[in-house]
Amino acid sequence: LKTARDFGRPHLSAMVFASMPVSAKLAMPAVGAFACAVTIVGTCTSSAWVQPGTSTGLSQQVNSAVGRLRGVGIPGSAGESEARSTLLPVTVGLGSLCIAMQAFRGRAPAQRRGAARVTSVAAIASSEAEVVDVDPAFVEADGKEEDVEVIEVEMSVSRAEVLRGAAVAVGGATAAAGMASPANAEENLGWVQYDLNTGETLYDIDFDADDPLHGFVVGARSLFYETKDGGKRWVSRSFANLSKGQDVSYRFQAVTVKGDDVWIVGKPPLLLHSKDSGKTWKKVPVSRKLPGLPQVMKVLAPGKAELATSSGAVYVTDNDGKNFKSIVKETVDATLNRVSSSGVNGASYFTGSVKSIKRTQNGKYLAVASRGNFFLTYTPGEARWVPHNRISARRIQAMGFRDTANNDENPGVWMTLNGGYFTQATDEKYDDIDTETKKLFDFSSIRTGGIGIIDAAFRSQTEGWAVGGSGVIYFTTNGGKTWQFDSSGTELPCNLYNVKFFNNGKIGYMIGSAGILLRKVFEA
Repeated sequence: LKTARDFGRPHLSAMVFASMPVSAKLAMPAVGAFACAVTIVGTCTSSAWVQPGTSTGLSQQVNSAVGRLRGVGIPGSAGESEARSTLLPVTVGLGSLCIAMQAFRGRAPAQRRGAARVTSVAAIASSEAEVVDVDPAFVEADGKEEDVEVIEVEMSVSRAEVLRGAAVAVGGATAAAGMASPANAEENLGWVQYDLNTGETLYDIDFDADDPLHGFVVGARSLFYETKDGGKRWVSRSFANLSKGQDVSYRFQAVTVKGDDVWIVGKPPLLLHSKDSGKTWKKVPVSRKLPGLPQVMKVLAPGKAELATSSGAVYVTDNDGKNFKSIVKETVDATLNRVSSSGVNGASYFTGSVKSIKRTQNGKYLAVASRGNFFLTYTPGEARWVPHNRISARRIQAMGFRDTANNDENPGVWMTLNGGYFTQATDEKYDDIDTETKKLFDFSSIRTGGIGIIDAAFRSQTEGWAVGGSGVIYFTTNGGKTWQFDSSGTELPCNLYNVKFFNNGKIGYMIGSAGILLRKVFEA
């Protein structure tokens, strides 16, 4: 312990353990346990511990042995010499166990699978260590694609009343409650709730950039809706033979559409692909060699798409998912474990996966560690992810890019922290490995009452919207410096998980639990 303190190595035992041969690592816990067992049995049966002629049970003998060991270090205590001689194997055995347990405890789950410990952030860029490529760098689908039968339920989703307190174009005026008028009158309404006739959670929504009238929304229990009129009417669809008689409930967590190509990402691992705008679907086999679980997908061109997994592996396919080629040299845990001392707080507790991944139109990625103790960035063309410290002791709730829906230049990222705090970095150097994170992020003025902010999106350089638990909604008109409360979701019995804008920011959507879908048409 003194050596560890002098050299500033609190995990010295982990380093010692890492340098030992594999056979010694495997044998250490067994040797320790064996030594403890032999010691206890020996002390319990020793004549020095049990009075001659007495008959005692095993539990009594153990208690007696423990009692005698307590006398060690007290000069003249009964059984002092016997206890000292017996304590040696106990010390050796327990010491072996403690070293092994401490070594495993001081290492991340990914490191327990054989990787090295984390190094400083700066060392990642300057390290001369050999880069470990993503394994595998080329993934082929396991088996052939399977046709999936689609059942369409002709159900016209009716529009609910305009939510009370909805702001009109962020101007603060209150819209009158009632049914929305057709066409151009929609701009005068606030957030409108649509009844999808479900109580399941909605996770993602996407519209075709080439055809803003065509979109999809997906959610829990294979929830799947489609619209062809810009979101005014939604049609429920389902897959008849998705699980093939097995009792599997899929959660559709991401959807992406562009032209005729549509992809749905599900959990347990699932990829569904349509090449005719959603009329017919195929189930693309997910390779067992794929690092992590499919989490985010983006259609790039006909037959071409990009896939990111929960382990930070990023693959691209140009043949409709028959095989995927890695564009990142390392997964997140491989990057963190490639070096030897940590400069990222909490990196040693990385669980091997991220809880969220966001992607920009130009291919940049932003990920938050599953425990929220640090975040990572990836830029196209780079070999690996770059980890960054969080800006305070509070864990990261969520992060995203400040990209605008109307394509105005708006660099930087936003970050929310536990307790309802909102921060943002407007400097493009947020992903610079040599920049100190705390100096880039500024706290915004927002009164959340401690309710967490789960997602945010900017419609323009100045206007943005944020959503969170208990249906809270906030908006900003000055680029995120200050946020105002919008009472639209006060009466909603749900959490809002996602806010997105489409058609150059003219239409916005908020989705969440209990099947809640909110829609708002903005003035151009």
